[in-house]
Amino acid sequence: MKLSMLMATTILGLALAGCGGNGDSTSGAASGISSSAASPSATASLSPSQSESGSAGAAQAACNQQQTAPHPELIRQLPADFPTLVGWQPTEVTNQGQTRAVSGVLRGGVTDLVTVRDNAADELVTEGYTQAGSDEEAGFEAEAEFTGPQEVTIKVKPLCRDYLVLTYTVRQ
Repeated sequence: MKLSMLMATTILGLALAGCGGNGDSTSGAASGISSSAASPSATASLSPSQSESGSAGAAQAACNQQQTAPHPELIRQLPADFPTLVGWQPTEVTNQGQTRAVSGVLRGGVTDLVTVRDNAADELVTEGYTQAGSDEEAGFEAEAEFTGPQEVTIKVKPLCRDYLVLTYTVRQ
């Protein structure tokens, strides 16, 4: 099947999947058929690089200077004596109400996500925080939550080749 025909079938299938909605069994069946017909064609039209995981693919791209440029003064946006991971350089701060997220970069690759998260967690636990939970999605991100003087979440994600982003989110 030609690519243009494949794309047209996908678009038609997606359009039909959104039609109906009156709750009768006919529209539900048509919706199910359209969705399952659209799925294989949608994936088949992707090139191998497009179907790779987004974060893992992004991690292979080269970094630009702006993404990794440290801003050491941003460390003051974290509470006094807040434990950060050795090698972590703050690059950006985002505020929303009583929540502040300070992101920074450090050297590493997608295979280091869990290790970096665990090392950052150890630093927080050493300083009196209690780990409340953790989660990871291989190749995408690793997270952990803490209670203590403040509620803290850490998230590690790939940025680009040889760099990770570690974000400390502090709720006061």
